[in-house]
Amino acid sequence: MMLQQQLTDGTIPPGGALPSEPDLAHHTRLSRTTVRRALARLASEGMIERRHGSGTYATLQGTVKAKAAAATDAGVLLSDLRAMSRSTTARILQHAVIATPPRILAACPELGSRVLLLQRARSQRGRPLAVMSHYIPERLAPRFSKARLKNQPTTLVFEKAGLVPSVASQQITAIAADHVLSRELGMNIGAPVLAIHRAVRDSRGALLEYHEVFYDPESITLQMEVQRDKGKRDHVRWRPVR
Repeated sequence: MMLQQQLTDGTIPPGGALPSEPDLAHHTRLSRTTVRRALARLASEGMIERRHGSGTYATLQGTVKAKAAAATDAGVLLSDLRAMSRSTTARILQHAVIATPPRILAACPELGSRVLLLQRARSQRGRPLAVMSHYIPERLAPRFSKARLKNQPTTLVFEKAGLVPSVASQQITAIAADHVLSRELGMNIGAPVLAIHRAVRDSRGALLEYHEVFYDPESITLQMEVQRDKGKRDHVRWRPVR
């Protein structure tokens, strides 16, 4: 249903009202029963919430669901961040050119020995949501002033500078909360944290940034559609659907 895509890509932003059931049935040419069942499924998946006497609204969880493989189109991967920026408040924790941390350099050697570190905490309605750490090659640091980065996603700043993110590779892991994540996400030190690591490149393959997003697992749902490749019975492989 196209409504699910609109919720996932942020066309309907978090907190945005959905059309009424009659309007959905009219525009999709589906029966009211079919529309009602589709809305019930989206509600069960946490993508929408129904408010008695008010209507049906998109949730933040629905708009930030990741539908990506380890390497895919950056427009899909990074639309989550654009949607998040429209519905949350950012607070800058760090903004400085530093020596590239060994762990980050090992994950992305192309960054070089020094990077601009931009670290922000995002919250929604006063509730902690995520901590985002961006490592940007030092040569690009002058383009990213602290004032410009307060609320804008880095992808938008890149685009305004004529550097268009086109391809990204992504890894999803779990780590233990350190003192920063514990403080900013309201978790105990050592509690499990969902970590998403992305290397973002332009259409020529030049590295634009390496960033990490950390979530309390209870605040986020990741969803990926996969399909089975045709092949021999003893060689089954599933791959993401773009």
